[in-house]
Amino acid sequence: MKLCRNRCAFTLIELLVVIAIIAILAGMLLPALSKAKLKGQQTVCLSNLKQLQLCWTMYADDNHDKIISNDPNVGPGSRSWILGYMQDSHVDSTNKTLIEKGTLFPYNSSTAIYRCPSDVGRSTIGGKKYLRVRSYAMNGYMNGVDVGLVFHNQKGYKVNLKTSEIASPPPSQAFVFLDEHQNSIDDGHYGFAPEGDIWMNLPAMWHNSGCNFSFADGHSDVIKWRDPRTLAIKVINSVRTANNADLKRLQSIVATKVN
Repeated sequence: MKLCRNRCAFTLIELLVVIAIIAILAGMLLPALSKAKLKGQQTVCLSNLKQLQLCWTMYADDNHDKIISNDPNVGPGSRSWILGYMQDSHVDSTNKTLIEKGTLFPYNSSTAIYRCPSDVGRSTIGGKKYLRVRSYAMNGYMNGVDVGLVFHNQKGYKVNLKTSEIASPPPSQAFVFLDEHQNSIDDGHYGFAPEGDIWMNLPAMWHNSGCNFSFADGHSDVIKWRDPRTLAIKVINSVRTANNADLKRLQSIVATKVN
């Protein structure tokens, strides 16, 4: 009797068909997975900002409505909400202990909420690159420095010292914390001129070409940048973009205008 052997292997054509199908499925799934990952990171970032905003509010409640100090000097001995400089290669940029020494930290003892998971910035220490420990900064017009007046002689605005002073824009439209651009972040003070066409400190652009903010009423949200000139900015303090709707949008939520 003649015996027949069972077929137990793919032909080359069949193998190539399987590989092609896998490649097609991967091409369909990977963009969706990437989008889901970015969305997840943005959600975590918004949660971080909401928690920081709650800490900010709790501090004011405990201190007769006074807004926590937002001193650009975040070196040793500072009483600012945060300590430590985040510039590339600065030794502070990888030191979580400095976060713990900030006056805001007792209201939420987690260093993780100070860093956005989408933050692409790295700091080079000893020839090696490390993730920076902080991504967020606080609006300079929240108990900080009136940089519009100091650097550009822009009058008619004031620094809010108490939460009750936040009026124009109102708390729902006045931002407190934001993601700061990886090339801009240094101290914890976000300096920004409320008029004109010059960019000083830069907002982040890593949330689908947008930046996350928290607001004085407690909510957090994203603002998307639309002008290609905004997305092209890489340096601070020297860039001017006339008639830039993104710049005007940010200026509208920065400072309290004096009536």
